[in-house]
Amino acid sequence: MPPTEEPDDLDLTAWREIVENYGDRAELPPDDDADGVVDTVDPVVEPGASYPLHFGRFDDDVDDEADEPFDASESIDEQGFVPDDPEPLHLGPARTAAWAGVLGAPLVAMLATIVVTATTLTVPHWFGWLLVLAFLGGFGYLVATMPKDRDDPWDDGARL
Repeated sequence: MPPTEEPDDLDLTAWREIVENYGDRAELPPDDDADGVVDTVDPVVEPGASYPLHFGRFDDDVDDEADEPFDASESIDEQGFVPDDPEPLHLGPARTAAWAGVLGAPLVAMLATIVVTATTLTVPHWFGWLLVLAFLGGFGYLVATMPKDRDDPWDDGARL
């Protein structure tokens, strides 16, 4: 048998009050925390006219240094951290050829299409198949030589 709920239970009375007032709009007291700021709108603003902007209480605590131009050399000198130069990419000739096929074949195909369309020149049929073969071969080589597993399975690849 479920335990009986007593009418003095605070949760039960709070729940009943919520259910009874469901759908009523809250009546809030007037906002006296405006600090004397009155919202006004300029009736007519001429195009190109300049006038001072004042954002009331939002603009009072703004740091004036934010208006000065940012100098990255000062920021690095203050922190004392200078990152190491990145290592050069170690691409072998096979990987370089694969990337050339993956990136170069579509570019050459696009240029050939533009030349054939704009002029009376023609491209041999085997040239298109050569570009398709270069793309697929390069892509296949890059996928086949990808590492099978990570050194650290919890590593997401981010480096500082």
